[in-house]
Amino acid sequence: MAWKSIVPGTELSDAKADRKIAVSIEKYKVSPNAIYLSGEYLPTSVIKEAKKQASTYTPNCACGKGIPVFKIRIDYGAEKPLILMLEKEANADKLLQIILG
Repeated sequence: MAWKSIVPGTELSDAKADRKIAVSIEKYKVSPNAIYLSGEYLPTSVIKEAKKQASTYTPNCACGKGIPVFKIRIDYGAEKPLILMLEKEANADKLLQIILG
């Protein structure tokens, strides 16, 4: 699979090799160089700010019965930030620690 950078012009020299050393955190793979999503990646070098916030996820409009989750909001200079959703706070903290160094 050819990996594509979310931000054109910021491609890693060998994204495939970097992804092999990336750590799995819930549904994401994260290395000090990039966050890997489905077929795309965001290089950590373009991240301007990242913060964690508690939230709820309501699947299928479940009438107020939301599942507590943590969202990581990543601002990287685009119009809309990248939002990552994680179930466990410890995983959200671990992801932040890896991408922010």
